[in-house]
Amino acid sequence: MLDGGTLKELRQVQLYLSVKEAKELVHELQDLLGDRERSEHFHLFSSDSGIEISASIVTRAKLASGGYTREERDAFGKWKPET
Repeated sequence: MLDGGTLKELRQVQLYLSVKEAKELVHELQDLLGDRERSEHFHLFSSDSGIEISASIVTRAKLASGGYTREERDAFGKWKPET
């Protein structure tokens, strides 16, 4: 997990979601899991707080193919995602 503004690693996150936001998050994640190698991501925006969640499924193949910016790959460090 990265802070989108600084691209620094986050160690602890607490999500407080409405039912609608939680359903949307689950739906979007399931969609990404349907084709993990697809170069897609999603953004969820909270309508009342200005909060944004952005997510992508990270795979070894996408990391090897340069599927992320240099800054993102640097922030990932030596992390090896599961396939």
